[in-house]
Amino acid sequence: MAQIIAMHSHRGGTGRSSIAANLARLMADAGHRVGLVDTDIQSPAAHVLFGVTELAPMATLADYLIGRCEVEDAATAVPTAPGGAELFLVPARAEAAGIHEIIAQGYDVGLLREGFDRLIKALRLDVLLLDTHAGLNNETMTAVASAQTLIVVTRSCRLDLTGAGETIEFANQIGCPRRVLLVNMVPPGVGSAHARLRAEAAYGTTATAVLPYAPELACVAGDRLFAAAHPDHPLVAQFRAVIPSLMDEE
Repeated sequence: MAQIIAMHSHRGGTGRSSIAANLARLMADAGHRVGLVDTDIQSPAAHVLFGVTELAPMATLADYLIGRCEVEDAATAVPTAPGGAELFLVPARAEAAGIHEIIAQGYDVGLLREGFDRLIKALRLDVLLLDTHAGLNNETMTAVASAQTLIVVTRSCRLDLTGAGETIEFANQIGCPRRVLLVNMVPPGVGSAHARLRAEAAYGTTATAVLPYAPELACVAGDRLFAAAHPDHPLVAQFRAVIPSLMDEE
């Protein structure tokens, strides 16, 4: 049975989408058939991270939700390492008109869960990774409710950690079976142990990883995926170390 993993953060700017994209690539490189769905229709990012800057006439999640295509039509293969398994990206939307159409027409939120199940079956996926919008909206709640694993991405700053209570309450209400806490973008001069303690105290759970800020990551966005551009970077090694806990390989 495929693993469905949802990525969530209380606020934007945590690096959630970047982590999702790099984890998806590394999982595929390791031999898992992976689908990544960008459910953040309000501020999509996954296609940029994979260097897919021209989406038209590519179908998107928004096209599926408003009845313009089947969800399988919105899945496009993106590169993986030689010998890796296939990786499919479902971008959120192509242009500003997409969000206006959804707002004007609305859609049945149940189509999201149906679409996730259809992608898993049609593409024979081992993993379906769902990148959500920061905070809470219909797409985020549906994505998290569909997942077996919820990855919460936070920075160790006071601004992000003040949202811990809301995130915990949300996760409790959804009843996601497994939760993973990632502390991201720890700045130089801030010890990883200190960042870990602050986040764990706020969320009341153990942090699976504490990831440093890497300026090289920002430099490659939209050109090449970080894991492909810097496969030997220490941050990529930390991404790889997270994967077994997500895939029940520990």
